[in-house]
Amino acid sequence: MTSLKTNRWRLAREALGACLALSMLLAFMAAAVPAQAKDQDVFAPLRAEMIRQGTDPAQVDALLGDKRVRFEGRLMAVLLAPSERSLNYGQFLRPKTIKAGKAFMAKNAATLTEAQKQSGVDPAVVVAILSVESRLGIYTGNCSVFNVLASQAVLDTPEAQKILAKNWPRKQKAELNRTKTKKRFKRRAVWARKEMGSLMRLAAKEGRSPLDYKGSLAGALGMAQFVPTSVLVWGKDADGDGKINLADPQDAIHSVANYLKAHGWRPGLSNKAKLKVVLTYNNSKPYAKTVLGLAQRLR
Repeated sequence: MTSLKTNRWRLAREALGACLALSMLLAFMAAAVPAQAKDQDVFAPLRAEMIRQGTDPAQVDALLGDKRVRFEGRLMAVLLAPSERSLNYGQFLRPKTIKAGKAFMAKNAATLTEAQKQSGVDPAVVVAILSVESRLGIYTGNCSVFNVLASQAVLDTPEAQKILAKNWPRKQKAELNRTKTKKRFKRRAVWARKEMGSLMRLAAKEGRSPLDYKGSLAGALGMAQFVPTSVLVWGKDADGDGKINLADPQDAIHSVANYLKAHGWRPGLSNKAKLKVVLTYNNSKPYAKTVLGLAQRLR
Protein backbone atom coordinates (compact mmCIF):
# COMPACT_ATOMS: atom_id res chain seq x y z
CA MET A 1 0.00 0.00 0.00
CA THR A 2 2.85 2.07 -0.36
CA SER A 3 2.15 4.10 -3.43
CA LEU A 4 -1.11 5.87 -2.57
CA LYS A 5 -0.46 8.34 0.24
CA THR A 6 -3.82 8.45 1.94
CA ASN A 7 -5.30 7.61 5.26
CA ARG A 8 -7.82 5.41 3.46
CA TRP A 9 -5.39 2.54 3.84
CA ARG A 10 -6.57 2.38 7.42
CA LEU A 11 -10.05 1.56 6.16
CA ALA A 12 -8.59 -1.13 3.96
CA ARG A 13 -7.18 -2.95 6.97
CA GLU A 14 -10.36 -2.45 9.00
CA ALA A 15 -12.43 -3.84 6.19
CA LEU A 16 -10.54 -7.07 5.57
CA GLY A 17 -13.27 -8.85 7.45
CA ALA A 18 -15.82 -7.35 5.12
CA CYS A 19 -14.14 -9.06 2.17
CA LEU A 20 -14.58 -12.43 3.83
CA ALA A 21 -18.11 -11.78 5.01
CA LEU A 22 -19.32 -10.57 1.64
CA SER A 23 -17.50 -13.05 -0.58
CA MET A 24 -20.19 -15.76 -0.45
CA LEU A 25 -22.99 -13.30 -1.04
CA LEU A 26 -21.23 -11.63 -3.93
CA ALA A 27 -20.35 -14.97 -5.50
CA PHE A 28 -24.03 -15.93 -5.45
CA MET A 29 -25.00 -12.62 -7.00
CA ALA A 30 -22.37 -12.96 -9.70
CA ALA A 31 -23.61 -16.45 -10.54
CA ALA A 32 -27.16 -15.19 -10.83
CA VAL A 33 -26.26 -12.45 -13.34
CA PRO A 34 -23.45 -13.08 -15.86
CA ALA A 35 -20.59 -10.66 -15.17
CA GLN A 36 -19.99 -10.01 -18.86
CA ALA A 37 -23.53 -8.72 -19.36
CA LYS A 38 -23.81 -7.02 -16.00
CA ASP A 39 -20.50 -5.15 -15.93
CA GLN A 40 -19.69 -4.73 -19.61
CA ASP A 41 -20.83 -1.10 -19.71
CA VAL A 42 -19.24 0.00 -16.44
CA PHE A 43 -15.86 -1.42 -17.44
CA ALA A 44 -15.90 -0.06 -21.01
CA PRO A 45 -13.56 2.86 -20.13
CA LEU A 46 -11.22 0.43 -18.38
CA ARG A 47 -11.15 -1.80 -21.46
CA ALA A 48 -9.95 1.11 -23.55
CA GLU A 49 -7.33 2.06 -20.96
CA MET A 50 -5.96 -1.47 -20.65
CA ILE A 51 -5.59 -1.70 -24.42
CA ARG A 52 -3.91 1.73 -24.45
CA GLN A 53 -1.45 0.44 -21.84
CA GLY A 54 -0.48 -2.41 -24.15
CA THR A 55 -2.64 -5.39 -23.19
CA ASP A 56 -3.90 -7.39 -26.16
CA PRO A 57 -7.61 -6.64 -26.83
CA ALA A 58 -8.48 -10.33 -26.85
CA GLN A 59 -6.92 -10.79 -23.41
CA VAL A 60 -8.74 -7.72 -22.09
CA ASP A 61 -12.06 -9.05 -23.36
CA ALA A 62 -11.37 -12.47 -21.86
CA LEU A 63 -10.55 -10.96 -18.47
CA LEU A 64 -13.43 -8.49 -18.29
CA GLY A 65 -15.82 -11.15 -19.58
CA ASP A 66 -14.76 -13.70 -16.98
CA LYS A 67 -17.60 -14.68 -14.64
CA ARG A 68 -15.42 -13.85 -11.63
CA VAL A 69 -15.08 -10.21 -12.64
CA ARG A 70 -17.57 -7.69 -11.31
CA PHE A 71 -17.84 -4.14 -10.08
CA GLU A 72 -17.52 -4.38 -6.31
CA GLY A 73 -20.16 -1.84 -5.32
CA ARG A 74 -20.54 -3.04 -1.74
CA LEU A 75 -16.83 -3.21 -1.10
CA MET A 76 -16.24 0.19 -2.67
CA ALA A 77 -18.82 1.67 -0.31
CA VAL A 78 -16.99 0.11 2.65
CA LEU A 79 -13.68 1.49 1.38
CA LEU A 80 -14.79 4.96 0.38
CA ALA A 81 -17.72 6.05 2.53
CA PRO A 82 -16.71 8.32 5.43
CA SER A 83 -16.38 6.31 8.60
CA GLU A 84 -17.09 7.47 12.11
CA ARG A 85 -14.64 4.89 13.34
CA SER A 86 -10.89 5.23 13.35
CA LEU A 87 -8.37 2.46 13.66
CA ASN A 88 -7.25 1.94 17.24
CA TYR A 89 -3.49 1.98 16.76
CA GLY A 90 -3.02 1.36 20.46
CA GLN A 91 -3.81 -2.29 19.83
CA PHE A 92 -0.46 -2.68 18.08
CA LEU A 93 1.42 -1.67 21.23
CA ARG A 94 -0.15 -4.30 23.47
CA PRO A 95 2.00 -7.01 25.08
CA LYS A 96 0.57 -9.72 22.80
CA THR A 97 1.67 -7.87 19.66
CA ILE A 98 5.08 -7.10 21.11
CA LYS A 99 5.58 -10.73 22.11
CA ALA A 100 4.62 -11.92 18.61
CA GLY A 101 6.98 -9.38 17.06
CA LYS A 102 9.92 -10.48 19.20
CA ALA A 103 9.24 -14.12 18.36
CA PHE A 104 9.16 -13.23 14.66
CA MET A 105 12.45 -11.37 15.01
CA ALA A 106 14.09 -14.33 16.70
CA LYS A 107 12.82 -16.77 14.09
CA ASN A 108 13.90 -14.57 11.17
CA ALA A 109 17.06 -13.12 12.73
CA ALA A 110 19.36 -14.13 9.87
CA THR A 111 17.08 -12.59 7.22
CA LEU A 112 16.66 -9.39 9.21
CA THR A 113 20.43 -9.08 9.70
CA GLU A 114 21.07 -9.56 5.98
CA ALA A 115 18.38 -7.02 5.07
CA GLN A 116 19.95 -4.52 7.46
CA LYS A 117 23.37 -5.03 5.88
CA GLN A 118 21.95 -4.34 2.43
CA SER A 119 19.67 -1.44 3.34
CA GLY A 120 20.80 0.06 6.63
CA VAL A 121 17.23 -0.20 7.91
CA ASP A 122 16.60 -1.06 11.56
CA PRO A 123 15.15 -4.62 11.72
CA ALA A 124 12.74 -3.55 14.47
CA VAL A 125 11.17 -0.98 12.13
CA VAL A 126 10.71 -3.59 9.41
CA VAL A 127 9.00 -5.97 11.83
CA ALA A 128 6.88 -3.14 13.24
CA ILE A 129 5.59 -2.33 9.75
CA LEU A 130 4.79 -5.97 9.03
CA SER A 131 3.00 -6.16 12.38
CA VAL A 132 0.82 -3.11 11.77
CA GLU A 133 0.17 -3.89 8.11
CA SER A 134 -0.86 -7.52 8.40
CA ARG A 135 -0.22 -8.86 11.91
CA LEU A 136 2.90 -10.50 10.50
CA GLY A 137 0.97 -12.10 7.65
CA ILE A 138 -2.15 -13.21 9.50
CA TYR A 139 -4.43 -10.65 7.83
CA THR A 140 -3.45 -10.09 4.22
CA GLY A 141 -6.94 -9.98 2.69
CA ASN A 142 -9.05 -12.31 0.58
CA CYS A 143 -10.43 -9.82 -1.95
CA SER A 144 -9.88 -10.17 -5.69
CA VAL A 145 -7.15 -7.62 -6.40
CA PHE A 146 -8.27 -7.43 -10.03
CA ASN A 147 -11.86 -6.66 -9.03
CA VAL A 148 -11.10 -4.02 -6.42
CA LEU A 149 -8.60 -2.24 -8.65
CA ALA A 150 -10.90 -2.44 -11.68
CA SER A 151 -13.76 -1.07 -9.59
CA GLN A 152 -11.65 1.83 -8.37
CA ALA A 153 -10.33 2.48 -11.89
CA VAL A 154 -13.79 3.51 -13.13
CA LEU A 155 -14.94 5.45 -10.06
CA ASP A 156 -14.86 8.68 -12.05
CA THR A 157 -17.57 7.46 -14.46
CA PRO A 158 -21.36 7.99 -14.11
CA GLU A 159 -22.03 4.27 -14.56
CA ALA A 160 -19.80 3.28 -11.65
CA GLN A 161 -21.14 6.03 -9.44
CA LYS A 162 -24.71 4.86 -10.04
CA ILE A 163 -23.81 1.38 -8.82
CA LEU A 164 -21.88 2.82 -5.91
CA ALA A 165 -24.85 4.97 -4.91
CA LYS A 166 -27.00 1.86 -4.50
CA ASN A 167 -24.56 0.55 -1.89
CA TRP A 168 -23.66 3.84 -0.22
CA PRO A 169 -24.80 4.38 3.40
CA ARG A 170 -28.25 5.99 3.29
CA LYS A 171 -27.39 8.69 5.81
CA GLN A 172 -24.40 9.77 3.73
CA LYS A 173 -26.01 9.98 0.27
CA ALA A 174 -25.37 13.73 0.06
CA GLU A 175 -21.65 13.02 0.24
CA LEU A 176 -21.72 11.50 -3.26
CA ASN A 177 -22.70 14.79 -4.91
CA ARG A 178 -20.05 16.92 -3.27
CA THR A 179 -17.26 18.33 -5.41
CA LYS A 180 -14.69 17.13 -2.89
CA THR A 181 -15.97 13.56 -3.22
CA LYS A 182 -15.96 13.69 -7.02
CA LYS A 183 -12.35 14.89 -6.95
CA ARG A 184 -11.42 12.10 -4.55
CA PHE A 185 -12.99 9.52 -6.86
CA LYS A 186 -11.08 11.00 -9.79
CA ARG A 187 -7.74 10.79 -7.97
CA ARG A 188 -8.39 7.22 -6.93
CA ALA A 189 -9.46 6.24 -10.44
CA VAL A 190 -6.27 7.66 -11.93
CA TRP A 191 -4.21 5.81 -9.32
CA ALA A 192 -6.11 2.54 -9.84
CA ARG A 193 -5.68 2.62 -13.62
CA LYS A 194 -1.94 2.81 -13.07
CA GLU A 195 -2.13 -0.07 -10.60
CA MET A 196 -4.15 -2.16 -13.07
CA GLY A 197 -1.32 -1.76 -15.56
CA SER A 198 1.17 -2.82 -12.89
CA LEU A 199 -0.99 -5.82 -11.97
CA MET A 200 -1.00 -6.93 -15.60
CA ARG A 201 2.80 -6.60 -15.81
CA LEU A 202 3.26 -8.40 -12.50
CA ALA A 203 1.05 -11.27 -13.61
CA ALA A 204 2.90 -11.56 -16.93
CA LYS A 205 6.24 -11.53 -15.13
CA GLU A 206 5.14 -14.26 -12.73
CA GLY A 207 3.28 -16.32 -15.33
CA ARG A 208 -0.01 -16.02 -13.44
CA SER A 209 -3.51 -14.90 -14.30
CA PRO A 210 -4.27 -11.36 -13.08
CA LEU A 211 -7.45 -12.86 -11.61
CA ASP A 212 -5.52 -15.11 -9.23
CA TYR A 213 -4.24 -12.42 -6.86
CA LYS A 214 -5.90 -11.99 -3.48
CA GLY A 215 -5.31 -9.04 -1.21
CA SER A 216 -6.78 -6.20 0.77
CA LEU A 217 -9.88 -4.18 0.04
CA ALA A 218 -7.68 -1.52 -1.55
CA GLY A 219 -5.68 -3.97 -3.67
CA ALA A 220 -2.57 -4.48 -1.50
CA LEU A 221 -0.67 -7.75 -1.34
CA GLY A 222 1.01 -9.94 1.24
CA MET A 223 2.59 -9.32 4.61
CA ALA A 224 3.97 -5.97 3.48
CA GLN A 225 0.69 -4.88 1.87
CA PHE A 226 2.39 -3.59 -1.27
CA VAL A 227 0.22 -2.49 -4.18
CA PRO A 228 1.30 -3.96 -7.57
CA THR A 229 3.46 -0.98 -8.56
CA SER A 230 5.36 -1.23 -5.27
CA VAL A 231 5.93 -4.95 -5.83
CA LEU A 232 7.42 -4.25 -9.24
CA VAL A 233 9.59 -1.32 -8.11
CA TRP A 234 10.68 -2.25 -4.58
CA GLY A 235 9.83 -5.94 -4.19
CA LYS A 236 12.78 -8.26 -3.58
CA ASP A 237 13.22 -11.93 -4.40
CA ALA A 238 15.29 -12.64 -1.32
CA ASP A 239 15.11 -16.44 -1.40
CA GLY A 240 16.16 -16.67 -5.05
CA ASP A 241 13.19 -18.70 -6.28
CA GLY A 242 12.55 -16.32 -9.16
CA LYS A 243 9.40 -14.81 -7.64
CA ILE A 244 8.57 -11.94 -5.31
CA ASN A 245 6.33 -13.63 -2.78
CA LEU A 246 5.23 -11.16 -0.12
CA ALA A 247 3.57 -13.98 1.81
CA ASP A 248 7.08 -15.28 2.46
CA PRO A 249 8.92 -13.62 5.38
CA GLN A 250 12.25 -13.45 3.52
CA ASP A 251 10.84 -11.60 0.53
CA ALA A 252 8.58 -9.44 2.70
CA ILE A 253 11.40 -8.39 5.04
CA HIS A 254 13.79 -7.48 2.23
CA SER A 255 11.06 -5.71 0.28
CA VAL A 256 10.07 -3.47 3.21
CA ALA A 257 13.72 -2.69 3.95
CA ASN A 258 14.35 -1.92 0.28
CA TYR A 259 11.33 0.39 0.17
CA LEU A 260 12.42 2.32 3.26
CA LYS A 261 15.98 2.66 1.95
CA ALA A 262 14.67 3.99 -1.38
CA HIS A 263 12.59 6.55 0.48
CA GLY A 264 15.43 7.97 2.51
CA TRP A 265 16.14 5.69 5.47
CA ARG A 266 19.73 5.89 6.60
CA PRO A 267 21.47 4.80 9.82
CA GLY A 268 21.57 7.59 12.34
CA LEU A 269 18.44 9.43 11.22
CA SER A 270 16.76 11.71 13.73
CA ASN A 271 13.34 10.70 15.04
CA LYS A 272 11.78 13.42 12.89
CA ALA A 273 13.51 12.09 9.79
CA LYS A 274 12.47 8.51 10.61
CA LEU A 275 8.87 9.65 10.94
CA LYS A 276 9.06 11.31 7.55
CA VAL A 277 10.27 8.11 5.89
CA VAL A 278 7.61 5.92 7.51
CA LEU A 279 4.96 8.42 6.40
CA THR A 280 5.79 7.55 2.79
CA TYR A 281 4.60 4.02 3.57
CA ASN A 282 1.30 5.26 4.97
CA ASN A 283 0.58 8.98 5.13
CA SER A 284 -0.92 8.84 8.60
CA LYS A 285 0.88 10.28 11.60
CA PRO A 286 -0.86 7.90 14.06
CA TYR A 287 0.32 5.03 11.83
CA ALA A 288 3.91 6.28 11.61
CA LYS A 289 4.14 7.04 15.32
CA THR A 290 2.75 3.59 16.13
CA VAL A 291 5.32 1.91 13.87
CA LEU A 292 8.21 3.74 15.53
CA GLY A 293 6.73 3.19 19.00
CA LEU A 294 6.37 -0.53 18.37
CA ALA A 295 9.89 -0.70 16.94
CA GLN A 296 11.24 0.83 20.11
CA ARG A 297 9.50 -1.84 22.18
CA LEU A 298 10.78 -4.63 19.95
CA ARG A 299 14.47 -3.75 20.34
